[in-house]
Order: sequence, then structure tokens, then C-alpha cells
Amino acid sequence: MKEHSPMRLIAIALTAAGLATTAGMSLAAQPTPSTILPGHWEYSYRIGPIPAGDESRCLKQTDVEQFAKGICTRKYTCDYTTRVVQNGKISLKGTWTDKKGRVAPVTANGGYTAESFQLDVKMKTINGIPLAGVMDAKRVGPTCPADTK
Repeated sequence: MKEHSPMRLIAIALTAAGLATTAGMSLAAQPTPSTILPGHWEYSYRIGPIPAGDESRCLKQTDVEQFAKGICTRKYTCDYTTRVVQNGKISLKGTWTDKKGRVAPVTANGGYTAESFQLDVKMKTINGIPLAGVMDAKRVGPTCPADTK
């Protein structure tokens, strides 16, 4: 398996995730959704204060259902001892295991609305290197452009 840089690993970790607060939006005035909405989303990533990339994604209903169950990517098996996604908040603690059986501990905390989320992720790579990053995401619209993955 190809080794990835720490920035690439945190970007992969953050793309799997979800959850946040929308600036200027009063959560008290809005009913708290049980999960995010499907559609066209824009993601941005930071490692500390340093921008680490951005992307557009098309979230389908199955992606939304996975969001409510906790963060995971196709490259890992994710096991959480703590998995809370409710009332606009998320708290996850557990491990991600790659296809070679290597385990990386991870914690993630954040908040979400139906159309935005923010997630603070702390993890250790399979080599034991600690990483911390933030993913911000917002829903651009209910439908996805043809070229969006």
C-alpha cells in the first residue's frame, strides 16, 4: 500500500466526516435536524491554521445515513466506543483499521445543521504521528452537477 503524507491522511479522514454550525444561524430558532441533507456539498480542510485543500462532493441518501452512524471511509473499518450524532452535535471516539490490519485511534467532535457541518478531528496515524485538523462543509444545493463525485 502506498504511504500517504500526514496532510493526505488528515484530508482522507476529514472527507469521511460531517457536522457543524452555520455562522450567524440561530440553532434555537431552527428545529435540530437528525442528520444532514443529500445534495451538492463543498468541503474545506485545515491542519491547524494551514489550509489543506477543498473539494466538491455529491452526497447521496446512503451517505447521509452513514453520516448519522459515524464517520468512516471506504479505505478503513471504523469501530467507535463512543458514537453520538444527535441534537446538532457529534462525538466520536474509536479506531480506524486499514486493509492491512493497522489501527489508528481517532476522536472527532463538532456540530451540524441540515446544510452545514464542522468537525474537529484528532488522530494518530498508523505510524503514531499525532494529527489534528478541521473540516468545514456547506450544502450548495439539492442537486449535483454531472461532474461531481
